[in-house]
Amino acid sequence: MTEPDQHDIVIIGGGASGTLTAWNLATRYGMTATLVDPSDRPGFGLAYSTPSLKNLLNVPAKGMSADPADPDHFLRWLAENVPGTIDDGEFVPRALYGLYLRNLHSIAAPEHVRQRAVGCHRIDGGFAVTLADGEVLYARQVVLAFGHFDPACLPGIPRELDDTGRYHHNAWDERALANVAPDDAVTLIGTGLTTIDVLLRLRENGHRGQVTALSRRGLFPERHAAYTKLPAPVFTPGNTASTALAYLRAFHAALKRGTDWRAAVDSMRPVINTLWLALPDVEKSRFQRHLLRRWEILRHRMAPHIADILDQERQAGTLRVLDGRVTAISTGEDGLIVRAGDDMTITAAHVINCTGPSLKYQRADAPLLHDLFNRGEIVPGFKGAGLSCTPDGALINAEGDVADDLFTIGPARLGVLLESIAIPEIRVQAREVADRLAQAV
Repeated sequence: MTEPDQHDIVIIGGGASGTLTAWNLATRYGMTATLVDPSDRPGFGLAYSTPSLKNLLNVPAKGMSADPADPDHFLRWLAENVPGTIDDGEFVPRALYGLYLRNLHSIAAPEHVRQRAVGCHRIDGGFAVTLADGEVLYARQVVLAFGHFDPACLPGIPRELDDTGRYHHNAWDERALANVAPDDAVTLIGTGLTTIDVLLRLRENGHRGQVTALSRRGLFPERHAAYTKLPAPVFTPGNTASTALAYLRAFHAALKRGTDWRAAVDSMRPVINTLWLALPDVEKSRFQRHLLRRWEILRHRMAPHIADILDQERQAGTLRVLDGRVTAISTGEDGLIVRAGDDMTITAAHVINCTGPSLKYQRADAPLLHDLFNRGEIVPGFKGAGLSCTPDGALINAEGDVADDLFTIGPARLGVLLESIAIPEIRVQAREVADRLAQAV
């Protein structure tokens, strides 16, 4: 093992979260961070690495600026780099946004270490970050910008199914779609945005067979539509009791006054995490049980063009949507047999798990996380999700101490926040973390 390199700031993760943090450090403070990520395409991450132009952003272009202080930043980049005219309300391909992030990475020009970080422990004055090849980086400050991990294993599904080539645990693995024949019956587990992406990719690849989407409630996200923006949230912290029921009643009261539901949902964006933090744990659990999925299908909406495609598929019978919880999957003569609920049976040539990334980090296939957990540097967040941290991302260790040199950004903050995976939240987090890092240096 060689003598450790010396670095002021090491960012672990090269997706949107890591890229925006490095970009803020470079453009606002003239600082060059060290970014550790095995990818040769930093900036794209999982969400924006899709090669399909049919996978669209679920936020209009006007809402996707990397800079919260400059709302037109992304629109100017589109005007300068994409032929033709793109309206500010257009839902552009995610692949284009990946190129935008890649451009920001190039501007930031971090020292890119193309390795996977597998360990991190404290030493005098900072951290020693161990890489997969055995090299060690010394860092005064570290940012964990992991992004997303693979979906959790579903109960009732034996691991041997992976060997059949018909069950695909990870919808984002390119092999999941490679062997699907044009007329194969396909079952997608889940009815969220991942399911929509996979359906579009299947059709783009020439698949014309029936697709069954199966989830406990059988609900897809709602569609975007025009509305008049509200001047303020429909209710705010301090004027509403801190219970899930009180929040629901306040929201329904706004709808009864004639407020458009889309306007009401989006008006809550600036205060939703403050409202969430005000809830006692028992009320957070109640919200998650009864209201979270309802909130998600209203909050994370589909582009109208994509919603039209789903409507056409359902009307044609090429897409059917069923509600039921998957209890088992087994092999049969004609493929796989999916059992859901008490008496539902579905036969499919291929089954793809579209339940989305896992937030149970203790179960993730990530040596770095396991090392940090074992050392007590990090602990799980609320109900085992994400990581325990302050709302501004300072990590909390097993002793309850708040770090001033170890931060996280993006999905990991779902251990303490309700919203922390979309660009409008991540861009603010990246800016604020960059401020703290620069001040410390």
